[in-house]
Order: sequence, then C-alpha cells, then structure tokens
Amino acid sequence: MDSKAKVIKIITVSAVILIFLLAISLTMNLVKLANANSAKNKLEQQIAKVDAQIEQNSKDIAELESSEYLDWFAREYLNMKGRDEKAFDVK
Repeated sequence: MDSKAKVIKIITVSAVILIFLLAISLTMNLVKLANANSAKNKLEQQIAKVDAQIEQNSKDIAELESSEYLDWFAREYLNMKGRDEKAFDVK
C-alpha cells in the first residue's frame, strides 16, 4: 500500500503542477489577446481617419477639376478672360 500511496501522491502533484502551468499559459494568452484587440482597435480607428481623408481629398480634387474653379483660377491668377468678356485695367 505504501508504494500505491506514493504513486497517487506523484500523480496528484503532477496533475496540480500541470493545471498550474495550464492556468499560467491561459493567463498569458488572454493578456496577448487583449493587447492584440487593443492594437486592432487602434488600427481600425486609423483606417477610419485615412478613409475620411481620402474622401475629403476626392471631393477637393473634383472641385479643383471643375470648370468653374478653372475659370476662376484663370481670371484671378493668370489674368485671362472668359468668352465674350472685356478686360479692364485699373490704374
């Protein structure tokens, strides 16, 4: 019976150690998962900001390519005139 008791103690101690190691491993993996989720959320926020900036830039490009803007720019900065317009110099 003495050797049977030793075997039971060894198995019990081994099982406790195994459960302890599994608990530590689980805790470490849960911490890593929380960090990964945090990083994922930050990246999703950055993606949303970049998408908003892309949308705004697309609107700006469309406005800058419009004929109204080109006409205004030509008049304002290039001293050009539109069709059927007369240019006056103010002195």
